[in-house]
Amino acid sequence: MLDRTERLTVALTAVFVLTLAVTVSLASPVVWLVWGTAMVVLAGTALVLANRSEPPPDD
Repeated sequence: MLDRTERLTVALTAVFVLTLAVTVSLASPVVWLVWGTAMVVLAGTALVLANRSEPPPDD
């Protein structure tokens, strides 16, 4: 099975590819700008979620 970070990577890749296909088909500079901004925000959010430290286990 995939762990949390691997599932996040797969989801991020799927969203990236699907939204890129839509963006290419629309071929508008404004759409490209919005898509690029959204992907930067999405990738940054994914990095924060992936690197968030887990609380230490109670011993």
